[in-house]
Amino acid sequence: MQTIAPEPVSCEPSEKTATRARLSIIIEWANTLLNGTPRAKLLFDILARQWDALIRHEYPPTLPSEACRFLDRLDPRVQILIISGESLENDIEQALRMQSPESFDLSIHVEQGLEYYPLKNFGAALANGDLLLFVDSDVLPEEGWFAHLLGSLHRPDVQVVCGQTFVVPDGVFASAFALAWTYDLRDDSGQLIQPTKFYANNIAFRADVFRETGFAPLGRRSRGASSLLRKELARMGVCVWENRSARVGHPPPSSFRHMAVRALAHGRDHYMKESEGRTVSGLRRSVSVAAARLGRGFVRTFRCWRQVGLRIWELPAVLAIISAYYGFFALGGLFTHVSPNGMGSRFRV
Repeated sequence: MQTIAPEPVSCEPSEKTATRARLSIIIEWANTLLNGTPRAKLLFDILARQWDALIRHEYPPTLPSEACRFLDRLDPRVQILIISGESLENDIEQALRMQSPESFDLSIHVEQGLEYYPLKNFGAALANGDLLLFVDSDVLPEEGWFAHLLGSLHRPDVQVVCGQTFVVPDGVFASAFALAWTYDLRDDSGQLIQPTKFYANNIAFRADVFRETGFAPLGRRSRGASSLLRKELARMGVCVWENRSARVGHPPPSSFRHMAVRALAHGRDHYMKESEGRTVSGLRRSVSVAAARLGRGFVRTFRCWRQVGLRIWELPAVLAIISAYYGFFALGGLFTHVSPNGMGSRFRV
């Protein structure tokens, strides 16, 4: 993993130039089905507030001066595309339009039946920006996220950049997922790195780069297109960067039922990673990944429980939650081995 620390240089606004890059923000609405619309509306408020600060040239004091000059050249009007696989309720749509500041060119598009990654591709096809920023409806950016993430693109070698995703450990249940789920713990290092894996929940592309690839179809799987995209970008000679000064909080599963469904889908997707049919290798892979991640979660819990604010008597509950998740993960692989067709049509999360 290559790391480059950002320059600790404060900056003043540069003079405006005639050339302005336009930004399109694509927000998938699928995650509101499990995590609710209040969180999505809070995300919209955060985007509006941070964009307002950005167009007023109020940048974080540690933002490199080159990044400031790059942000100065952005078009102050930004295209906002909310993309949903089903119609939004009227009161929600009206609330979003009322929340939308003058600098947002907001449009809401419905394409019935589309899931997570196809919604992102659909939004990109409608976008007219020079830069495309994909944001999930259930993440909440920290202060300075906008400036640090987009400011990374001042470097010509940065064609794709994501922010850091972490689970906010606000309780025993959330702490279990902060420690043992797919995301790293919150990192204050501020490094600009080339990560070993990335996520599509807050990621910016130069538009011409994304349009050469897009998110690949997944067949019966529901997740995994980011890994395929990483391989395609590498084939093109494009690296994905992560700016750890641009952080977003991701929720844990919204309930024990959501946890079980997500874990079953997780196991199925690993089973079908190489083939959608019944294979011994798929079963072996899904079960072994579940066991490895269970072990990793236990190790990280014993090493980092103080870091996430746990008390020692809460550790048994955390370990039980981790065990339950990866138990369902392994069951997802087993059920897929029994019925690939049935599992392929269920648990579309």
